[in-house]
Amino acid sequence: MTASDGLPVVLRPYGHLAPDDGICLMEYVSVLAGAEFSDRPACTDEVLAALACMVNDTMSDTGRQELVRLAPALARSGPDRVSWDRIVFHCWDAVAAVSASGSAAERRARRRRDSVPPPGSARRSDAVTLWLRLHGTARRAAEAAVRALSALPPTEADRALLRLLTACVEEASAPDEHAVRDTARA
Repeated sequence: MTASDGLPVVLRPYGHLAPDDGICLMEYVSVLAGAEFSDRPACTDEVLAALACMVNDTMSDTGRQELVRLAPALARSGPDRVSWDRIVFHCWDAVAAVSASGSAAERRARRRRDSVPPPGSARRSDAVTLWLRLHGTARRAAEAAVRALSALPPTEADRALLRLLTACVEEASAPDEHAVRDTARA
């Protein structure tokens, strides 16, 4: 995958009509994937792309440039590669990691994170469905986490946002556990 000639090398916040106007992380992903210029390319899970856009738009101009290294993995991640419950887990884990010990924000984040059953749990699906119904979608969790992390001093916020997005991208890049199990049985 290569970027087209003349593509700006500096990531900018928000969406753009064409690469000449600037380019955000997900627009860069669309170019890498050879797709139509868009901040919602079909090659990336919808919730993961929304989180990537939020992180891109929130980071400082300097910090945003670190996101470029995630673009190839985002372009290869594919739709429906990350479950909403895992994004919720990573969002609340990120908030809990930077909250002052014992703070109300940390306690809320830990309760929400701990409400997501671990992979392989028999009650995982029902609990996640209930959590999503009662507390909103993964997108809302991502919005809340990005808002909480952006309240940190700029350099810390950039690092925390990069860690959050990296964790979600790595989750999407991990081999599909169902495919691995099916292959092992064959």
